[in-house]
Amino acid sequence: MKRLGSHPAKMRKLQASDIFFSRLQLLVVMSKAFLKDYQLGEYRAAAVINNAARLSEAMTGWEGYKTHLAGAGGDGLRLRLDHILFQRIKLLLTMAESFAAGDSMGPHRKMALKNNIDYIADALHLENQAESIPVLSVA
Repeated sequence: MKRLGSHPAKMRKLQASDIFFSRLQLLVVMSKAFLKDYQLGEYRAAAVINNAARLSEAMTGWEGYKTHLAGAGGDGLRLRLDHILFQRIKLLLTMAESFAAGDSMGPHRKMALKNNIDYIADALHLENQAESIPVLSVA
């Protein structure tokens, strides 16, 4: 049988920062899907709220500018989570919980959400994945 995936010798243990960045990346993709008017069904809305709550719990006790996390790319890059990025992530969590709960999002709020997502994605070097995942059109 052929084994697929990473060679065990090249793997490292899963760290809290890996989970944090995966959840953040998922929330960015889900928020972009919302902005592109993909359906926000019951399960997707619950997933957005749950994901935002878990990220918020992970950020409890952080002081933003003092926190260092490993980069999501796995290339050994160390990212400094500065105060502005820290506040932008907290804003994204609040906005995501809001739109997932069904609160109205006018054009100005959608523009603010898009600008916030773009800032976070650029700062963390996240790919533009919303366009590359066709399954987002199904709720």
